[in-house]
Amino acid sequence: MRKVAIVVSIVLVVLCGGVGWFAYQAYDLGKQLVDASITQQQFDAQQVGTPETEVRAALPAPLENLTDQDLYGDDPARQGMPAGASCIYYGVKPLTDAGRQPMWRLCFVGGALAEKSRITLPE
Repeated sequence: MRKVAIVVSIVLVVLCGGVGWFAYQAYDLGKQLVDASITQQQFDAQQVGTPETEVRAALPAPLENLTDQDLYGDDPARQGMPAGASCIYYGVKPLTDAGRQPMWRLCFVGGALAEKSRITLPE
């Protein structure tokens, strides 16, 4: 009987730890999205041709650790991303709870803002 109690205790500890880890990851992802979100006004204030350093200084840190595969799936055109561009992404503020969340994309070519758009990620 004592061995059963020990095994059950170990299983419960592992399960609680796993649930806690997943809960923390969800919280952390939500916090990152909130911290890396900008308003329509902030987006509109960024003008094509502005140096990348100025754009980045005017905005909070963008979302990190996003790959093209995460963002665009099998879309080879990457929703119209300019050739040779490096892009940064922001959440749209205020956040809504209706369906897929759109994102702001700011793309730079040659150290200047070349394109800015609102994109919706594929499912």
